Amino acid sequence: MSKKWKSRPCADCGVEEGQLHQLGCGVEVCPICGNQFIGCEHYDQLIIGELKLSYGMPYLSVPNMCALCGEQWPEIFSVPDEEWDKYVIPELQNKVSCWECYEEQKKLFPNGWRSLSERK
Repeated sequence: MSKKWKSRPCADCGVEEGQLHQLGCGVEVCPICGNQFIGCEHYDQLIIGELKLSYGMPYLSVPNMCALCGEQWPEIFSVPDEEWDKYVIPELQNKVSCWECYEEQKKLFPNGWRSLSERK
């Protein structure tokens, strides 16, 4: 069975999926506590020799996905915060959106989503 997501190399250290991150990679997760490895106490202990790890954390590419259509790795775009808040409903405002889904929301709510929820 083949995987369903599109793979990309690690954005920080460049390793491919399944390989161990390079030492000092800012993306690697600590295999002990689950925090960012380079910033946790276990990394410091490893560097000064107090900690011996027999393994590291292999890299797995976790794709950004549009919260509406599921497109993987949608192209990054930017709009002013006021515009985003006007057209994107609250439960999607902290999510990723592809350009097409953003434009569709603007069509659905041409005066903004709040204009539909205001009680008269």
